[in-house]
Amino acid sequence: MRVKTIMTKDPVVIELPATRSYALELFKKHKVRAFPVVNKKTGQLAGIISIKRVLLHPDEDQLAMLIRREVPVVKPDDDLKKAVRKMLDMDYRRVVVVDDDGKVVGILTVGDIVRRYLAKNEKLKDVTIERYYQKNVGVVWRGTPLKAALKALLLCNAMAIPVIDDDGNLVGMVDETDILKDSEVVRVMKQTSLAALSEEEWMLESNPTLLFEKAELQLPMKPVEDIMNRELIVATPHMSVYDVAQKMVQYHIEQLPVIRGEGELVGIVRDMDIIKVILNK
Repeated sequence: MRVKTIMTKDPVVIELPATRSYALELFKKHKVRAFPVVNKKTGQLAGIISIKRVLLHPDEDQLAMLIRREVPVVKPDDDLKKAVRKMLDMDYRRVVVVDDDGKVVGILTVGDIVRRYLAKNEKLKDVTIERYYQKNVGVVWRGTPLKAALKALLLCNAMAIPVIDDDGNLVGMVDETDILKDSEVVRVMKQTSLAALSEEEWMLESNPTLLFEKAELQLPMKPVEDIMNRELIVATPHMSVYDVAQKMVQYHIEQLPVIRGEGELVGIVRDMDIIKVILNK
């Protein structure tokens, strides 16, 4: 199968130069997680900007400083396997599709592959997720503050993380968007110590400090259980790739906790995990 068969054609792009506030407006308008970014003069790809990078760096207004420049790129006639291999090699959820002149003509995401290929390929009913799901995953306790939960997500390089109760039982899932939508950018005063050169020491008071204003992402002081999703959609180790893909499409989710027996949490299966089946065909 060719990339052009399932890619999203003519995606919205952001032209440089641009500001953080302009990008935020586009994210709100189009409800996507990332945009290709192009050079306004040449039209060629400059990189990708994600909503996560914009929200986590509130003090940087110039979009050029926030974009990811090392991004996977493919051509429309490339095989789907090539696109999947690039996604996995670079641990990135999307590839930008460009023509021979380097102009953006499409974008292919993990979600596109799940919706338009895996969830429609009934041959995958015979392939279980057992060899693909993540067996070592991070979790957070239900009383974990949102700021700590976000840190856990970033350290795990995950989009969502299971929530457990005092007994270690799975009670919910929390997504990065659940946390970030409760955030706000505030301006705070910071201070730093000044280091004087030896010949200037007589001019400065002891422990001189410099005050400056900085924008920071602030999260409310409440536990993760206040915002977690309690209506769990789960998988089991012997569930097929086809059925998992169907659930992801039906419930608009990118990952499912994997349980065994009486609800014992044994891992998590992500959309990035199940696209590996394409390379094994």
